[in-house]
Amino acid sequence: MSPKLYMVFDVESIGLHGEGFAVGYVVMDEKGNRKDSGSYSCSPIAARGSKEGYEWVKNNYPTHSLIVTDAFPVQVRDSFWQKWQQWKEQGALLVADCCWPVEARFLAACVDDFPIAREWQGPYPLHDLASILLAHGKDPVGKFERRPDELPEHNPKADAMQSARILIETLSL
Repeated sequence: MSPKLYMVFDVESIGLHGEGFAVGYVVMDEKGNRKDSGSYSCSPIAARGSKEGYEWVKNNYPTHSLIVTDAFPVQVRDSFWQKWQQWKEQGALLVADCCWPVEARFLAACVDDFPIAREWQGPYPLHDLASILLAHGKDPVGKFERRPDELPEHNPKADAMQSARILIETLSL
């Protein structure tokens, strides 16, 4: 039997309910071996959101770590969706640190972009690291130590790296 694969992802958006403008992911096997990682993003100003959401991004998002790969959020979503489909075909389970609301909205937008083609392609079930932590007696919304490759905070690839490590460590207990 081949090892389980986990595709852990993180999305940055314009506030909690605004449009996602950056997504990062890492694919790991159950032993913690990295199989793939990457990120897709557009300028935050291309994404929809509230004034407060833009203010949060301005004050918290590490723009120095933003590598723009796409012009618009729909392209970011499409790039991610194609990568997700590639790893899904290989048996990967999709995991988010805390699925609601940002990552769940991002995935719903991915399907909404091409509803007929993507209606049945989504992650089912979508796995939530917060619930796994809770089931193992850990704080589901706690702050955890970061390794150098898990910095800066709020860089979606770095956040996904941290979540993937915590997932593998927790499942190994």
